[in-house]
Amino acid sequence: MASDRRGTLLYLYRPIPANPMTIALLLLVLVVTLGLGPLVAGPQGLWPLGGLCFVPLAIILIAIAAYKPSPTLIFEEGVEVSLPLWRRLLGTPRYVPWSEIRDVYPRSYEVAGSFLSPFASSAGTLVHTGIGIETNAGRRFLLRFTPGSIRAFRAETQGYLEAMEVIRDRFARRGERMVTTAKRFSDAEVLAMQGEARRPLLRIEGVFVAFFLPPSIVILLLVLLQWSRVPLDSLVIALVLALAFVPPAASMLRTLRQSERRNEILSDLAKFQEHLRESPEAVHNSP
Repeated sequence: MASDRRGTLLYLYRPIPANPMTIALLLLVLVVTLGLGPLVAGPQGLWPLGGLCFVPLAIILIAIAAYKPSPTLIFEEGVEVSLPLWRRLLGTPRYVPWSEIRDVYPRSYEVAGSFLSPFASSAGTLVHTGIGIETNAGRRFLLRFTPGSIRAFRAETQGYLEAMEVIRDRFARRGERMVTTAKRFSDAEVLAMQGEARRPLLRIEGVFVAFFLPPSIVILLLVLLQWSRVPLDSLVIALVLALAFVPPAASMLRTLRQSERRNEILSDLAKFQEHLRESPEAVHNSP
């Protein structure tokens, strides 16, 4: 397969239609809607609430369709980045010529939705490796590859390994550098950054407090409201639940920010290592 402008197709990667977190949510909604719903609804059977019970299921299915990714295509003269369906419908450009790209390097990212599970993230094992692409105009892309399993810190999937091998071979054949703008770090800085990246995103004690505190908050607020003779109407109950959700929400937000910071550190290190790999000394000493 070839194209006059794009050149020979070197590699094709088809991502899964939906990420694991979305599938897990879909299964949960299916169980609740089709399993628990009819039991609770009683005589209304499979059509409780006038059919409104199917709205969450419909929303998830529409979201899965809207976010279905396209394949990643690596050509001799450029790369076609995977994009969700809704962005393709808007006409977002997918193809980027190698001539417009200044840096190609391993880039870390966290499994989609993992910040919702600070218990898992606190172990520092949900980081995976994709391929970061930066253009001369400052645009940044990330080629993601479906994690086969959460095996170790910075798991590298088969898709990533194959795609990176193809890209490195393409640049080596042409005598071009994959990284041109890497930051330089001393050995001491590299060790410090590696140590920081391997620290848990949150202390496990803080995670336990954040996620086990809401029931206590609800009980305390309800007792205080009853003691103050405040009527417990729907609005008051909603405010109580909203206040109780503050600690886990803050924990998830901090986890997300810490995760982004960790991925930036790992990506800076990976870009620097890719730069060193391409240095004349490394090429000369390679077998």
